[in-house]
Amino acid sequence: MENIQRYARPLGLATLLLSFLFILPACDSDGDDGDAADVKVMTYNLYLGANLFDLIGIDPTQVPVVAAQLFGSVQATNFPARAEAIADFIQANNPDLIGLQEVSLYRTQTPGDNLPGGAATPATDVAFDFLAILQAALTSRGLNYNVAAQTENADVELPSTVDGQTFTDIRLTDYDVILARSDVQTTGAVEANFAIAAPVPIGGDDVPFTRGYNSVQATVDGATFTFVNTHLEVDDGNPQGAALAQAAQAGELIGALLTATQPVVLVGDFNSAADGSGTVITLPDPLPFTGTTYGLLTNSYTDAAAEAGATGNTCCQADDLTNATSSLASRIDLILYRGDVEATAAEVLGEEAGDRVDANGTMLWPSDHAGVVATLRIQN
Repeated sequence: MENIQRYARPLGLATLLLSFLFILPACDSDGDDGDAADVKVMTYNLYLGANLFDLIGIDPTQVPVVAAQLFGSVQATNFPARAEAIADFIQANNPDLIGLQEVSLYRTQTPGDNLPGGAATPATDVAFDFLAILQAALTSRGLNYNVAAQTENADVELPSTVDGQTFTDIRLTDYDVILARSDVQTTGAVEANFAIAAPVPIGGDDVPFTRGYNSVQATVDGATFTFVNTHLEVDDGNPQGAALAQAAQAGELIGALLTATQPVVLVGDFNSAADGSGTVITLPDPLPFTGTTYGLLTNSYTDAAAEAGATGNTCCQADDLTNATSSLASRIDLILYRGDVEATAAEVLGEEAGDRVDANGTMLWPSDHAGVVATLRIQN
């Protein structure tokens, strides 16, 4: 659900500057490898199943029609089938920790009451629970991954109709989730939402679309580190709109992790292209900065894939996931680190035509994103 044109209200620059109070230089490993542990981590954006930003700017009377079309796309992109492919990647790589984004929970209510004058009671009938579906696929393979942290982000409900007569409410709740293999010890889970978010204009209203991050303290083979997972705002090309919110979120995250005394591994969908092609944000004194969110992050962190030579693109396939030839054109899904860490290997996952899954006769990409897995040598 990336590469979206979006029209958000300008965000306060003073608020953004507060996010940049602490910026740390990147720090690579120069320790004794004899005391190091090899840790494997993965990031994967599961894809909501539809381009929800198709709702932006449409007439209020069209919202239920478009919402129904989008939920039809969610059904057609068949997460249960796609989850099997993602579970295969997890089984093949056996990561210690996984950061997941767009872990969606869809709920419905029929007849719907989310209409003018309606009661607008929250929908509760579960249609698709992406986390439960993926965990069931992992369990069927004999894999045991536990939820170590789960952040609830946006919770949006809209009316939908196919015939203009009967209405069903569709509710999406978006999560970021950290999965830890059962033999990996994790403590101190943090589950947080960013202070700044860009609203989405739908049917004449600005609908909040909250984003967030989570973290745990993890220990693998004696090495203890902070593992962080996030999904930053989409870059809308507007340095005073959603792109500014994205940079603010990155600054907030860097500041929140400032006090971590152990190595930090930061994974996620950062929505800022590693080639520097994103919107350039310019901040004035007293905290001058000019560059992209990727540049801001890599002032403080090292890009594991770049270090290991695995710089294949990760975003994005067609909204319906049926494109025969991959359309991945940017690298925005990243594994970053700081502290006494070295990236020894990295790989892009789910980017080849052979990775597609057969969903009732239709070949689908596992997600609109590719995943990334990396092996990191972390000093004990």
